[in-house]
Amino acid sequence: MNKERTELNKGNVIEIRCKKCNKLMMEYFVCGDDSAVALQNIGIKCDRCKRVMILKKYSEGMMKEHSEDGILRI
Repeated sequence: MNKERTELNKGNVIEIRCKKCNKLMMEYFVCGDDSAVALQNIGIKCDRCKRVMILKKYSEGMMKEHSEDGILRI
């Protein structure tokens, strides 16, 4: 197993998935600053169910708090 894959399993990444169809839309690599706004005014479109989400004021701490096993469903 390569080094990048083992680092992903250690909790250094948060998967952002569609809560309607569970399709992986984006991976966010954790940097360590919980209070700074990480994703601001980013639009993500799900290719499977055609939902469009505009992320506003998503901090890394909020994403960690709302994720389950490193998976955030929005």
